[in-house]
Amino acid sequence: MSEQATSAYRVLARKYRPDNFTGLIGQDALVKTLQNAITHGRLAHAFVLTGVRGVGKTSTARILAKGLNCIGADGTGGPTLDPCGVCESCQSIAMGRHVDVLEMDAASNTGVDDVRDIIEGASYRPVSARFKIYIIDEVHMLSKSAFNALLKTLEEPPEAVKFIFATTEIRKVPVTILSRCQRFDLRRVSVSLLASHLQQIADKEDIKADEDAIHMIARAAEGSVRDSLSLLDQAAAMTADTITATNVSAMLGHAGDSDIGRILTSCMAGDITSALSAFTNADERGSEPEKIISDMLDLVHYASLHAAGAGLADLPEATMAVTAELANNGIGKLGRAWQLLLKGHGEVKSAPNARASAQMVLIRLAHAAPMPTPAEIIQKLPQAPDGPPASQSSASSQSAPQQSTSSHTPSPSPTVPSSTGSSAPTAMAQDTNAAVAMMQEPEQAPQLSEPQTNFINSIADAAALLEQNGEMILAAHLRNYVRPISVTKGHMEIYIEPQAPEDLGAKLAKHLSNYLSQPYLVSLGEDKSGKTLLELEKQAEQDKFDSMKQDALVKAALKTFENAEITNVIKQDFTADSGLSQLTEQEDDRDA
Repeated sequence: MSEQATSAYRVLARKYRPDNFTGLIGQDALVKTLQNAITHGRLAHAFVLTGVRGVGKTSTARILAKGLNCIGADGTGGPTLDPCGVCESCQSIAMGRHVDVLEMDAASNTGVDDVRDIIEGASYRPVSARFKIYIIDEVHMLSKSAFNALLKTLEEPPEAVKFIFATTEIRKVPVTILSRCQRFDLRRVSVSLLASHLQQIADKEDIKADEDAIHMIARAAEGSVRDSLSLLDQAAAMTADTITATNVSAMLGHAGDSDIGRILTSCMAGDITSALSAFTNADERGSEPEKIISDMLDLVHYASLHAAGAGLADLPEATMAVTAELANNGIGKLGRAWQLLLKGHGEVKSAPNARASAQMVLIRLAHAAPMPTPAEIIQKLPQAPDGPPASQSSASSQSAPQQSTSSHTPSPSPTVPSSTGSSAPTAMAQDTNAAVAMMQEPEQAPQLSEPQTNFINSIADAAALLEQNGEMILAAHLRNYVRPISVTKGHMEIYIEPQAPEDLGAKLAKHLSNYLSQPYLVSLGEDKSGKTLLELEKQAEQDKFDSMKQDALVKAALKTFENAEITNVIKQDFTADSGLSQLTEQEDDRDA
């Protein structure tokens, strides 16, 4: 290649930028919608194009501007999606010097003054074109004031004015702007379509590229056409127009599908030595540990899809072979490998030593992968018989009362045969059958006590339930610090005194839900009029004393003994001899 040609070289991303909708790949829905809009005269006055980088937003805006202003080679054409590229309008727009097609970068023109120029210019008719078109790239970068200034003109623009917005951050565009525009979401280009497009360009540029290398570039581009062309350009410069999968792996920092397949296959087989050896080889060739784990995740994903019966036409033939082999592990083991690798990927990204962290991930995966899944364990368990023989059933029913009535008598120990060689298999089989029977009919875990009902009617019931289950401290806090507002089935609204523990409400909800075997809600209110259980108990005791003071005998006793007071009331049966009730009075220290 001559020095003049080298200096005039244009990168592939610019050289193969589409200048018509035929060259725009992967956006069939957009092209069809615009074609029908032009054909039926239903063209909107404002468009917003959104999508990831490199899918054709700006190219679409420029092609649409050319198509709306194209007059054809003979000067008599109308709006079209297939601009001629020959007329003055098409050539001027392509070179970016058309006076009626203004393209603005909102990233560097964000203020109200920039939008004011657009508003003032929109009031004038086009100079030489059919439409005056404003293309605003990265429109989400406009300030809030600039968006507000544009609203009125965008809602009711002059008939000859069209707006085309492009953005990668559609969520940052105000909904007041979006509601005035016709929105088009440009999709990521599929790997197969992108690989076919790259192969065509490689053939035109006389670049020899392996199929696997093209697929690796297409996958690395993540649906972006511009990124794929930039990677193809870089790979061609690196390998002198002879691109191989090994060179692309080195350029991207990937380990290569064969290396990733070898690492993952070794891990799934439990061969940690081979897995670490393959990882070391990939690491020495410059592959990043984080990318190795990421590529392993991709391969596990492909293998899971293959095991589930999904088609994988986009994968190269070599990768398909590894994927099919990994799919034989089953969805259960592949799902477990995915979880381990996904957790390990985050650890590798945050670890101070990424290489050591990646090796630990491989060790964990190789240790866990060969283990049977829960479904496999259940399938291998011996099946228990449908029911015990009649003799065993009657014997067990007869022995049940004996066990219940003689609970204090220890059960006799089983007979141990003298010949261990012949009895070991029988004993093992009996233990296995017993374990299976226990799994099929599990006994309920012992509980301290069970409530009589599955709901409570008052905080007194709640305190009794807590005490019944051994939560004495929590019950005491409930009695001392909680004022009820309302108590219904499944819900209690209360006021908690400031001196109570901070987590009292949460503990009450947790324990009541546990003991009632259903969710129980405890909410806090501001009504302090209710009385605590402690206050109610004191009030009941005082009422009892007041009631006793009205008794004639008590009145006489209090009158007879100076400074006497009632400290306690004990009910006793009347004696047959005296016919009088005995009243016990004792001194009570209130401060004790």
